[in-house]
Amino acid sequence: MKIFLSIVIISLAISCNSDKITAELKLDTMQCLMCSINVEEAIVDLDGVNKIEVDLKSKLGKVTYKASLIDLNTIENAIASIGYNVNDKTADPAAYEKLEICCKKPEDVDLD
Repeated sequence: MKIFLSIVIISLAISCNSDKITAELKLDTMQCLMCSINVEEAIVDLDGVNKIEVDLKSKLGKVTYKASLIDLNTIENAIASIGYNVNDKTADPAAYEKLEICCKKPEDVDLD
């Protein structure tokens, strides 16, 4: 019986770890440190997201998530909803307009 329980526990542990996925996020509209913080905060607390790293210089991110709880589309939608392009998703225009000036692409900033 102990051997059977050990096998079941090990199998569960392996299956839980095997549905972790790491995906790349192309964040081409990110402009400043505030942008990277905004992106991290938008998804870090989503159920199933294990880890998020954003590199402002390369405008890339890596997100590790549990595929049984969340999918990449949901993560991308969360980022787009706060005003940033991510992968092939376009930022929500209303959210983009509400971003601070430093978070907008230079060609979108009207200083007049």
